[in-house]
Amino acid sequence: MCAFSHSDEGWDNLSYIRYAMHLGNNYSGSSFGAYVDMTEFVKLLEQGPIQPTEKDKQAFSDLLHSLDRAEAGETPGKYEKRLTAEKIIKGHAGIRRGMLKALAMVGVIPNRILELAPDRWTNMESIINAEFSLDNTKGRSDMEMPWAGWQGSLGVDWSKARAIFGEWVE
Repeated sequence: MCAFSHSDEGWDNLSYIRYAMHLGNNYSGSSFGAYVDMTEFVKLLEQGPIQPTEKDKQAFSDLLHSLDRAEAGETPGKYEKRLTAEKIIKGHAGIRRGMLKALAMVGVIPNRILELAPDRWTNMESIINAEFSLDNTKGRSDMEMPWAGWQGSLGVDWSKARAIFGEWVE
């Protein structure tokens, strides 16, 4: 969604993109894409980080533990259904999927094809090409690497979770 679609009233899509970024939506790896004027990023940076509440921290911890309890053969799709039933994360399926994709992008949720980590660069092309090695993405536009490469036996990479989120990880 491009914020550069300008009319007399202003930037047509900017309020939605601000809202999506506030929710933590992850656009990397998706053809949807979000392009915002760099001054908008500066405004977001000037606001400082959003401080999670104790309820937010508990939901995050519950999410990680839920992933780690997965049965060995659990697929991303089956996990998403279980997560919905567990009611850990409020909101619609897109919000939950965005969180899972973001955690997978930094390697907290590992995948079976390539190792990702926040301290080193992985080309998007490598991540997208890895989808061809998976059996659960063929013909599906909604299931993308790196989240699509997770399976229950991989659980959570707790060392990466602690390195990134520190005290928020119990």
